[in-house]
Amino acid sequence: MSLRRKKYVPDIAELNRVCEHNFMLLARIVQSWELAAISQFETGPFAVFQIKVTEASKFTTHVEMRQLSASMPDLMQPKVLIRVYHDAKMAEVVSSQNASRIQPSYLYPNPQMRQPDEKMQINQFLNEWLKYCLHSGLAMHKQVFG
Repeated sequence: MSLRRKKYVPDIAELNRVCEHNFMLLARIVQSWELAAISQFETGPFAVFQIKVTEASKFTTHVEMRQLSASMPDLMQPKVLIRVYHDAKMAEVVSSQNASRIQPSYLYPNPQMRQPDEKMQINQFLNEWLKYCLHSGLAMHKQVFG
């Protein structure tokens, strides 16, 4: 009997569904897709969230979403870089906590100890994070241009 594990195969349809939902949620929060536009809001006395447009082109926009809290070290504050595809109406995480080029799947174990389904997990995290921000936002849409 072999103890060899099956290789993880990503569920592309499920990942696409999550990315489409992320786009819909993000579009409800971001008022402007212009370069350097910043949407900032809070969900509690010590939780401020910021979404900043870092790159903008005709069909694709990159936004950085991060939590800002003076009471927590940077390492404990989530930060993701999101690529928004306006024509496909999808938004996917391309970098999380400075880990870039997230692969669809990873062999496990690996030197970085990434999970086999890490891309799906990070996009689901973004989905939950956006839902939390929409449902718990106290002061939404403070629009700033850099």
